[in-house]
Amino acid sequence: MPPTLTDIIRELEALAAYDGPWRPLRDEATLLRERVDELRERDQRLGDVLVVALVGGSGVGKSTLINAIAGDELAEASAFRPCTSIPTVYQPPGVQLGFENWNVVTGSALEHVVIIDTPDSDTVVKEHRARVQEALLRTDLVLICGSAEKYLDEATWSLLRDLQEQRAMACIETKADQGESVRDHWLGRLQEQGFKVDAYFRVNARRTFDRKVSGGEAGSDEFDFPKLEAFLRDELSRERIHRIKKSNAAGLLRMTVARLDEAVTAKAGNLHELEKEIQAAEAACAKEAFELVRRRLFAEPHLWNYALGREIGMRAKGIMGTVYRLVEGIRGLPARMASWLPGIGSGGSGHQAAAILADKEAFREDFDLVGRDLATLFSHTQSALDLDFAKSGFDLDEDPEAFKAYAADLQQQIDRVLRGPARDRIVTRARFLTSWPMTILLDAGPIAFIAFFCYNAVSAYFTTLLPTAWFLNSITVLIIILFGELFLMSLIARSLAWNARRGAIRDLRTALASSGQAFARERKALKQTDALLQRLGEIRKSL
Repeated sequence: MPPTLTDIIRELEALAAYDGPWRPLRDEATLLRERVDELRERDQRLGDVLVVALVGGSGVGKSTLINAIAGDELAEASAFRPCTSIPTVYQPPGVQLGFENWNVVTGSALEHVVIIDTPDSDTVVKEHRARVQEALLRTDLVLICGSAEKYLDEATWSLLRDLQEQRAMACIETKADQGESVRDHWLGRLQEQGFKVDAYFRVNARRTFDRKVSGGEAGSDEFDFPKLEAFLRDELSRERIHRIKKSNAAGLLRMTVARLDEAVTAKAGNLHELEKEIQAAEAACAKEAFELVRRRLFAEPHLWNYALGREIGMRAKGIMGTVYRLVEGIRGLPARMASWLPGIGSGGSGHQAAAILADKEAFREDFDLVGRDLATLFSHTQSALDLDFAKSGFDLDEDPEAFKAYAADLQQQIDRVLRGPARDRIVTRARFLTSWPMTILLDAGPIAFIAFFCYNAVSAYFTTLLPTAWFLNSITVLIIILFGELFLMSLIARSLAWNARRGAIRDLRTALASSGQAFARERKALKQTDALLQRLGEIRKSL
């Protein structure tokens, strides 16, 4: 279902509550709040009586007109000078609309209509003109009053021009007995000014007032006054009043959204460019961070061999597994001895990476890879971004902790990769190399030679004594086989370690590129603004 006026007002309230860093929308928030308050009031008044205002210049007969409608002298009238300084409100009994500070007259026979006689719109008295504006704010229907000598009144038009499509309007040509009708010329000029007029009446209010006071019969010299009374009494039914009020509210809503759209949408054209700049800045920082980590953690492939060798040694089985474990233990003995000494062998980033890959908790607290080059690049990039954001109307607060948060996020991403995918690759390859099929395959050569040696030794025992040289040659051949198998196993392990290192580099590049913490402040401001603009776009489409 399409959104109701109440739904749209609620959406506009969210926009009016904006106090974020984007200046174009923040500057419009105050006026938008006023419009939202007016819209909410009009929404709540859709079922109330219709408020009609008589508006026009001095001497056009507004007071005489309301007296003629009432059949009583409610307002002082004069054809030569301004008389109304305080609006006169003519309303049915029981109506409470907050007009107590004005001249309120109760007793109107118009059940659903309240009529306000406003001060002259061309007055030079500021207080009088302010009261006209106040009356217009509460008005649903404006009856523009003019006479043959005064109907092209710029002072009146200036008050009504901003209310086009927000108020229903009709024209009343007063003093019809004093000359030819100005209907065509007046309506033509109003149309040129963009006014939409729903009805036009040409009346002789003085004649009607005199007739009602004396109790006489209506005559043709009153012109369209009977039609005006029928319009106010019969045509303005509850249903039509509701349509007028709803149309006025819709007009105000369209004007509000159009003004807001004009104020902010035109200035939002470069927000997509800012998004691209953020992406480019994050990519530059991610690339620098990746290169830094790659140089410090992945530049020593032998440490990956060490990490894989340790995992293989922990899981090794069979003859070759035992030999491999002994050789790896002897080869790693210097590094372990160095790690026992304080300050020796434990400070390098490579050793730290190897320790993490080996699932050790050592060095975790001091595992800091943030370099000065990255901090400098981040600072320069952020300054350039802040300048571009300022040009686009953003007032961003300084964030001295931005790089610290980014460095912490990098550290977390690196730690996650090394302890997650990178270590999983090491463990997976170690399990492959120490699996039973690989163990049997690697042990096949030594076992076959040992079986051959045992067979010959046992056979020779019953026939002839084997010479010592035969035993020495056999041991030499066994050692050659073992070293050959060990070399093959080490070669496979190095190939697997190299492959794991390449995969970890890819994982690290992806993880650092996907980190969104580099410029979180700028991205948050842009995301918030974009969400509000999308909400404004949805409101615009729903109208």
